[in-house]
Amino acid sequence: MKLTCDREALEKALVKAKEATERKASLPILSNFLLEAEGDRLTVRATDLENYLTLELPAAVLEPGKVCVNSQKLTDIVKGGSCAEVILQLKGETLVVECGRSRYKLATVDPDEYPEFPSPTEGQKEGSLPGELLLEGIDRTDYAVPKDAENLVLNATFVRGKGDEVHFVGTDGHRLALYKPKVEGFDLEVLIPKRGTKVLKKLVSQLETVKVSRSESFAFLEGEGWKLAVRLLEGEYPDYEAVIPTETPYAALVPTEEFTKALKRVTLLVEGKVKPVKIALMENLMKLFVSDPEFGEAEDEVEVEFVGDPIEVEFNARYLLEALDHYDSERVWFKLVDADSPALIEAEDPEREPYLCLIMPMTL
Repeated sequence: MKLTCDREALEKALVKAKEATERKASLPILSNFLLEAEGDRLTVRATDLENYLTLELPAAVLEPGKVCVNSQKLTDIVKGGSCAEVILQLKGETLVVECGRSRYKLATVDPDEYPEFPSPTEGQKEGSLPGELLLEGIDRTDYAVPKDAENLVLNATFVRGKGDEVHFVGTDGHRLALYKPKVEGFDLEVLIPKRGTKVLKKLVSQLETVKVSRSESFAFLEGEGWKLAVRLLEGEYPDYEAVIPTETPYAALVPTEEFTKALKRVTLLVEGKVKPVKIALMENLMKLFVSDPEFGEAEDEVEVEFVGDPIEVEFNARYLLEALDHYDSERVWFKLVDADSPALIEAEDPEREPYLCLIMPMTL
């Protein structure tokens, strides 16, 4: 195998591919890239046995072939180079990497030992999503997806076509994030594990269209110069729509930025991931109160649009802040059924910003 390719293009490909390698590999082969040179392309493959990533880039291939080489070392070498082009040449069991005056000889592994990649089959149902929409759907829900929930299906973003909408859903059982933009013709359901969404965020361009299909075990996504097969989680996703209230007697219209700043101010006294804050709604006013046995108390107020009986509920302020951080709307609806039910947060105009969050209260 011998080829020449653009160093910057190769660096970008290797950095993306690194996301799909296993950092603490139980199988040594998983800490390697599989490189294949043929025609006018260099193909880079990487996998952790959950995500199977294939990237292609232009190359001047003088001798076709394939090689399996340590992913970290090759990435570091190419990133550190100051040349315009990189030469890769396989000599026996050694990969020679030349970049300007720098020259490296890397040990290799038998490429036939590299795991076989899954591929779509004929007749699978397919759909497509704009890259910008896919990235936004992941961003608006991924923070609510846990890493190690006992119910394994919760460790994934649920992507579901429904009518003229696509639903992106994330929940850890204490909160739920739902983004449902308008998209015609997408009729698939896939559970993409958290590690898979992390890889996707490095791959997807806002301007491209991403093809999506699935088999019984894998979701297949394809963009410009890349393909990703993600092993699907088994199980049925909870009926998320059933827990979203349709009637909320208590509804306050709250300035998003002022609400966020007030939450940050009162929680200065609270340390740790759980930051209890009491929220009281009364006529045109929201009061926030925090009490810490070690550091003291804090209060703040936000002017809101609210008419109705007073109500007080306690929430984890971290959940509220993470939700508010994903709204574009200058004002949000903060809705309650009663003091024991979840808070529903929606944009002021849900038609323009089809995004909502549901947050369970803490025990008062």
